[in-house]
Amino acid sequence: MEMRLAGQEIALEPANDDDESYAPIAYLADRSPEPSEIFEAKQEETLRTRGLESALASLDTRSRRIIETRWLREKDPATLHELAAEFKVSAERIRQIEAKALEKMKGLIAAA
Repeated sequence: MEMRLAGQEIALEPANDDDESYAPIAYLADRSPEPSEIFEAKQEETLRTRGLESALASLDTRSRRIIETRWLREKDPATLHELAAEFKVSAERIRQIEAKALEKMKGLIAAA
């Protein structure tokens, strides 16, 4: 332990601007994404968005409203009981409609 504490410290960045000085930071990997990775991620996001939009469009009005208010709202998503009161059915029926709509959407997105 004493040998470690007595050892010489090496700075990550060089103390001066000499090209000959050793700088460990120069050998660390660059973790920023490459342009091709950025482009691929944007393309994938676009395809997902289009798939979601087409899957939502395939649903009937009631199912679409349930999915949008339960899953696609960023703030204050609706509860099963709130939707049950809105559509004048039981919370269990809302859950069944939601499950059926999600299965239909999954099938459509997977097929795209």
